[in-house]
Amino acid sequence: MDIRPTQGSTNGLNTNGGKKADASQGPSPEKAGTPQAGGESSTVTVTDSALKMLKIEQTLAEMPSFDAEKVARIKQALSDGSYTINTEQIADKLIKFEQDLA
Repeated sequence: MDIRPTQGSTNGLNTNGGKKADASQGPSPEKAGTPQAGGESSTVTVTDSALKMLKIEQTLAEMPSFDAEKVARIKQALSDGSYTINTEQIADKLIKFEQDLA
């Protein structure tokens, strides 16, 4: 998939206001045409904001979903009996959570 930025557009995606694209003309450098049934094509213009969001999504997808070192430390503490639970801190956070919901 070839995604190219647009110039001068400030909102997410532009679909040409619902109009059909002219299939006789090739796509401009800023637009990617997708052939449809019957020889028609449609275009989607991607803005700089959408490209930035795509890069953020790719970066997040590459990040680990959890901290493996922290999990290993907690596992070790649980197995040797040194893990302590701060019940006051848990209670305070539960109360704050409930208050935020209201």
